Formats: sequence, C-alpha cells, structure tokens
Amino acid sequence: MKKILAISIATLLGIGAFAFAAKKAPVPVNEKCPVSGKAVDADQTIGIGVCCGNCAKKVGKDVKGILAKVKSDSKDTDTVNSACPISGKGIKRVVTVAFCCSKCKGKYTVK
Repeated sequence: MKKILAISIATLLGIGAFAFAAKKAPVPVNEKCPVSGKAVDADQTIGIGVCCGNCAKKVGKDVKGILAKVKSDSKDTDTVNSACPISGKGIKRVVTVAFCCSKCKGKYTVK
C-alpha cells in the first residue's frame, strides 16, 4: 500500500512539474505596434485587464482606440489598469498587447 501511494505521489509531482514547464507565453492580439505601426517585438508587451470575453474581443479589434481609454493605474504586474477600459467593471481577463520597442510600451506602463 505504501509503495502504491509513493508511486502515485511521484506521478502527480511529475505531471505537475511538466504542466508548469509547459506554460506558454501569452500571445499578443496585435501584429503591428499601436503607436508606430511597425512590427511588434514579442518581448515588449503589456497586459490590459478587461471584465469579460466581449471586452477582450473589442480590444483585439481596436487596440489603438482601447489604449486611448486605458488608465494606467495598476500596481499589479499582470495588467496596467485596475478597471476594464470599456465597462469600468473589475478585471477578470487579461489581453496581451505588444509594441515595437520599450519607448512605445513606456507610454502605457505605470510610472
């Protein structure tokens, strides 16, 4: 019985370690920088917090317009905003937006 328990625990730990290692980086919703129009750099991203899937879709369709509404006021490391820029409700999802360089990204990060 102890042997079966030990094997089960080892298996679960192995699966957990694999799942942790397989975590992928978030994919940006845009291919062009919303500031300069140049191709994006996958390392220059921010997270915009939204309240629901519908608002997430709206961000994907109009990144530049939504960024104009984003209030960069969050101390959270996952998002730059503390409320949905569309509805004003609390954040339940994060949409990743990419920029071409750190200068463009800096315009939307908390200072």
